[in-house]
Amino acid sequence: MTESESTPAGAYLRHPHLHGDLVTFVAEDDIWLAPLDGGRAWRLTADRSPVSHPRFSPDGSKIAWTSTRDGSAEIHVAPVDGGEARRLTHWGTTSRTLLRGWTPQGEPVAITSAGQPTARQAWAFAVPLDGGQPRRLPFGPIGHLAFEASAQAPGEAADRAPGDRVLLLSAYSAEPARWKRYRGGTAGRLWIGTEGADFARLHSELDGNIESPLWVGDRIAFLSDHEGTGHLYSSRPDGSDLRRHTDSSPSAPFYARNAATDGARVVWHSGGDLWLLDRLDGVARPRRLDVRPAGPRTGRRPYPLPAAGRLSSAAPDATARAAAVVVRGTVHWLTHREGPARVLAETPGARARLARVVPATVEGGPQGALWVTDAEGDDALEYAPDVLAQERRRYAAGALGRVLGLQVAPDGKHAAVAAADGRLLLVALADGSVRELARSVDGEVNGLAFAPDSGWLAWSQPTLGPWMLRQIMLADLASGTVSEATPQRFIDTSPAFTADGKHLAFLSMRNFDPVYDAHSFDLGFPTGARPYLLTLAADTPSPFGPRRGGRPADGTEEGAETPAEPKTEQPGEQPGGEAAGTGESGEAGESSEATGTVVDLVGLADRIVPFPVEGGRFGELRAAKDGVLWTRYQVVGELGDDAATLDDERPGPVLERFDLAKLRAEQLVDSLDTFAVSADGSRLAVLDGGELRIVPADRKAGEEDETRVDLARLRVTVDPAAEWRQMFDENGRLMRDNFWRADLGGVDWAGVLARYRPLVERLGSHDELVDLLWEVVGELGTSHAYVSPPGRAAPGSRPQGLLGADLVRDGEVWRIARILPGESSDPRARSPLMAPGVAVRAGDALLAVDGRPVDPVTGPAPLLAGTAGQPIELTVRQAEGVVRHPVAVPLADDEALRYHDWVAGRRAEVRRLSEGRLGYLHIPDMMSTGWAQLHRDLRVELAKEGLLVDLRENRGGHTSQLILEKLSRRIIGWGRGRGLATAEPYPGEAPRGPVVALADEHAGSDGDIVNAAIQALGIGPVVGTRTWGGVIGIDSRYGLVDGTAVTQPKYATWLEGYGWGLENRGVTPDVEVPIAPHHWAAGEDPQLAEAVRIALASLATTPAKTPPPLPEL
Repeated sequence: MTESESTPAGAYLRHPHLHGDLVTFVAEDDIWLAPLDGGRAWRLTADRSPVSHPRFSPDGSKIAWTSTRDGSAEIHVAPVDGGEARRLTHWGTTSRTLLRGWTPQGEPVAITSAGQPTARQAWAFAVPLDGGQPRRLPFGPIGHLAFEASAQAPGEAADRAPGDRVLLLSAYSAEPARWKRYRGGTAGRLWIGTEGADFARLHSELDGNIESPLWVGDRIAFLSDHEGTGHLYSSRPDGSDLRRHTDSSPSAPFYARNAATDGARVVWHSGGDLWLLDRLDGVARPRRLDVRPAGPRTGRRPYPLPAAGRLSSAAPDATARAAAVVVRGTVHWLTHREGPARVLAETPGARARLARVVPATVEGGPQGALWVTDAEGDDALEYAPDVLAQERRRYAAGALGRVLGLQVAPDGKHAAVAAADGRLLLVALADGSVRELARSVDGEVNGLAFAPDSGWLAWSQPTLGPWMLRQIMLADLASGTVSEATPQRFIDTSPAFTADGKHLAFLSMRNFDPVYDAHSFDLGFPTGARPYLLTLAADTPSPFGPRRGGRPADGTEEGAETPAEPKTEQPGEQPGGEAAGTGESGEAGESSEATGTVVDLVGLADRIVPFPVEGGRFGELRAAKDGVLWTRYQVVGELGDDAATLDDERPGPVLERFDLAKLRAEQLVDSLDTFAVSADGSRLAVLDGGELRIVPADRKAGEEDETRVDLARLRVTVDPAAEWRQMFDENGRLMRDNFWRADLGGVDWAGVLARYRPLVERLGSHDELVDLLWEVVGELGTSHAYVSPPGRAAPGSRPQGLLGADLVRDGEVWRIARILPGESSDPRARSPLMAPGVAVRAGDALLAVDGRPVDPVTGPAPLLAGTAGQPIELTVRQAEGVVRHPVAVPLADDEALRYHDWVAGRRAEVRRLSEGRLGYLHIPDMMSTGWAQLHRDLRVELAKEGLLVDLRENRGGHTSQLILEKLSRRIIGWGRGRGLATAEPYPGEAPRGPVVALADEHAGSDGDIVNAAIQALGIGPVVGTRTWGGVIGIDSRYGLVDGTAVTQPKYATWLEGYGWGLENRGVTPDVEVPIAPHHWAAGEDPQLAEAVRIALASLATTPAKTPPPLPEL
């Protein structure tokens, strides 16, 4: 490209296609048309929902595209000259559905994972224009395809029949621009062949990621980054005469993306512009299309935003009459009842976070507020000394790093800051001076808590790595001395000083009461946490201990939190050992009445005692008036399968209070997201489901005790253009500060951001912002750099209902061809038509849905829109002519149902090939789902002579270590009981013979690691193809101001045999067995067959372990 790739103004143009003198493209979440020679563009759609890949029909009369207008991605079509757009498919919830073009016969072609057992298997379908049943094309899972076309001039009708050859792109993966210079297993591979015959690889010599295969006249074209940047290339169909057609100079800094052709010309987008190449003769040069979409650009127009459901934090003031709240990056002083909502910060293009109340520094003085702002770029503190006045002070810009925690001292003079780089900082609110108190080298600190007298600070700090242990630390702020409050042995979190300053409460996982597992011989600690209390001064008795005078009969204590024991009186104390004043402690431990906190460091860990409450799972702990509060979580399964039904709401935490005088706990709040305590310890601000409630801190609220705060008084306006600028810059800072290498792998990150930043001014929708952010982070060439929009359903979306069956058109009726069997151990894999009483059978004709006749062309799918999870009446006619009206409940997603059916099919094939000698297990991921799937059939499959462990399409996670523990076991003994036919192996759940693993390009992340570990540990050979190659892990902790999730590759992995080289390469199998398109078409699985052959060969030389006979007398 010889011109600048990006214009300073205009729209962000993507996904072009052309026909004759017209070009179609995507901008502002709509489909557009424009003259090819430039000028004003006009909208074809006005749905304002993400769309992609518009394509002209071969005759140029229609345009088809992918739209999410109705919720899920579906294929739509409309006349070029105007008219009603029609939805052609009703595939429902899928991981990927993308239009890829048209057949030469004039049918749209799309790839979709609908009807497949896993999200990675996206087949191509030809979609009839009458809305009839899509026809699956026999090429297997692919990412793209192109049919051989006749040579013709632009815009002319074809003068000869198209060729028979098809150009295929291997299984779909992420677009190359989103992971630039990717070289792992899913890098695009080209195949060429004809339907019904073998396919051959093309350009296997190119070490790059190929995308957008095209037939252009008598040549093929494609995008590839094998020279370092995404360019357009072409060659003859046999792979000879390779040419590059785009410029590689610094004036062309962006990837060429999503190329398309009309059979003679090629068009693509790059850096928000559309580019055209008229010929592939090696002489023609690309030219930028001067296309200008018309319209008001409503996507950039400011709009009001309701605050309900969007409060990210709420910090109550001293008596809970008001709170400092954060909504969409703005800060407000919100009175709780019969008062106004005053804005404290709402600078367009700046994000405010973590608002805190600053107590009055003198009696009767004003309350202030403090929050984090990025108005100057890097985080700084913004301080309002008086929330009712206009003065603002900005402190420590550029000196804090990314602020993760913020807490204000009870005396209002200092704030503690926890930074992402592990530093703990103390900021003076008088002048903004910053002092470093401590620095963690194993991750960030959290749980900041001041003592009531503001003289001490406690926090939780990681030890022995970011995921291992945490301990409570204490700092004497006068001297700056930092000491250990708890040893480096457990996971100690959420410290809080009691209101009198004599104790430090915290949560700790040091409760070792094992529970036997229900499915496997194992023990775990699901209730391993409980709250603990640390007595700070050596001579202060525990509130839980015995008393010399005993306790009152009713269990109450007058005016004291701790027992009155005779001791030497100290200055400022009353007789009996009680401090003068019984101050209260909120989240920051504020109290002007409490006496100075005394800490005896010697023997501190020996004074830790548990609260007399049941162990369990806990979230956060805070101190309040006369007690301590914590959130407790119910012990439930990770998948939610132990609920009564999958529709049940997953139980959230409850809020409990422990009364330090009565020494008993009670539940105050049934459900909540988070809570904060007023400075006087008397009231709580509870956030729950988007609501803010103010409730008492010492008892369960009644109707008169509770205040539901009216959030409608918060007036927030979102300026999309300013917000997108802020999000772009914040995403850049997050990556700069968290990427696994401080040098960002040699990438000039500041230069990258400067190059892409002008494109922000061209954005017209949030989907375009997500696309831009993806491409920016893709410059780092590293895995796990994701950008995910907030999961909000499209307005008016109607989830498609699925019957868990395959239906076919039979003349004028639609019949049930096959009903998928359910899996009783997985509630997601229920089969609607096999439910009790439904009794629909294969061969039955489906005549109507809820009384609406099934159209003989479009079938029942349109009638099932919006029925997911709802009872519907089916009218079916059985083979013998009997008409029935069963009631069924369609699924919203049938992937689980089809997955279990696929696993059963693979297992049956292994049994057939091995004559019953080998077991088969498929592990879909390294998370809870995969752990559950492993154990469904573990014992049965391990009882076979050998085992195939299928790790293909493993989506990764973090449980590979647990999987490896199972696979690494070796039988060294047997147990046999009298009268029992089966001997028990020792250790149990161990393979009896050879283990062979299967891997493919879709096994990634922890799926990469488990395959590499199988090789390193010598468990068995790995058969298949090279894996994904993404092992730089993430913690998914950051979100942008509107809820967009962004990740930063932070945790690198080194493994024996690969070193650091697993990233961007993947695991090389011991035995490579590719699956070509013709294998898929024939229903063959050569990888599975080879794994069986290897296992049987191993058994021939090394038989499986078998129990010995009993000894003779």
